[in-house]
This record gives sequence, structure tokens and C-alpha cells, in this order.
Amino acid sequence: MNLLLITGGKHPYEKTTPVLNDFLKEAGHTVTVSESGSELAGDLSAFDAIVLNTLRQPDTDNDLNDAERSGFENYVSCGGSLLSVHISAASCPDWAPMKKITGGGWVLGSSWHPPFGWFQVYIDQPDHPIAADVTNFWTYDECYCGLDIQPGIDVFMHGVVEGEIKPLGWTHQFGGGKVANIALGHTDSSQQHPLFQKLILNALNYLM
Repeated sequence: MNLLLITGGKHPYEKTTPVLNDFLKEAGHTVTVSESGSELAGDLSAFDAIVLNTLRQPDTDNDLNDAERSGFENYVSCGGSLLSVHISAASCPDWAPMKKITGGGWVLGSSWHPPFGWFQVYIDQPDHPIAADVTNFWTYDECYCGLDIQPGIDVFMHGVVEGEIKPLGWTHQFGGGKVANIALGHTDSSQQHPLFQKLILNALNYLM
């Protein structure tokens, strides 16, 4: 696949994006890495999918402008594929379509997680294409809680915090576009986990 990987923001992307870029390329994908996101305002027809490993916020001067937001929304709604990783869905917090496009995610100022550390990820749907060859596993990461989850998403994996199920992976349809969300991947060690990488690669196969 020809991928546009959008990165940058207030998160350790200087560590995670090289890991993500490397294993995507090793799997045979072509990757264009962009910190500006300016490609979103241009011709996206050459890209098979957009991968978001980013956090775009007004207070960090990297928020998407109106043309980039419009291009992004049009790309997915008209049949483009999207993979959103970790906190990416919290981008553009004043722009309601972001959560509708991604199917939901972190809400700045209200979502939360226990301290970064070990927790177990549970596969809800072993037959889901993104869960192929993935069983329940332990990871050193953040288990997101209090997410804005949109109606109609298809959750295929979760964590458990204080006895409550917390969605960590789902698929979604936005207009004509297929969307996958993997809420794991805070830092480089998290993205080096072989089952995190398997989930990402499975997600891209699902989006094809």
C-alpha cells in the first residue's frame, strides 16, 4: 500500500514514528511521512490509506487548517481508508467531525488512563480480520479510559480498568471509507511489541 503517515505533536513521536515507519516499510508498504499534514489539502488520490500517529492541537500550533480538515474528511468519506493510532483521534479538539471520522477516541481534558505500565489486552472477536493470529496479550502501554465512542463501531479488543471494559480497538465506516482504530502505541517500546505490529499490519490488510 502507498501510505501517508501523519505525525507530530505533544507525544513521543520522535520515538514512535521511526518504529512505525520502519516496520511498515519492512512489510512492503511505501510510506510518506509528514509532520506538516499539508498533503491533506492536496491530491490524496495516490494514497491507499492515511495513517494517523499524531496529536494536532491549537496550543502547539500544529492544528490542521480548514483546507487540511476538509481534504481529510473528503478523502475518507469518498472511500479512502484510515488507520488511527493511540491518541490521534484527539486531534483538532474543536472540530466535531474528527470523532465521527475515527469512530471515537481520547477527549482532551476528560479522558484518562492508569499510570503507564503493564496490562492485559483481550481479544473480543478472534475471527475479526484485525485480530488474525493475535491472542490475549500483555503490553507495557497506556489503557485508555473515558473515550468518546461513536455509535455503531465494531469493537474487537479491550482492556480492563477497575473492573470495567475499556475499548482499545475498533472498526468503523465513515461514508464510503473504512476506518480502523488501535488505541495502543504510546511510546517506542509499546510500538515494538510484536502483537502491536501485527495488529497494525492486519488493520492495513483489512483496509485494503
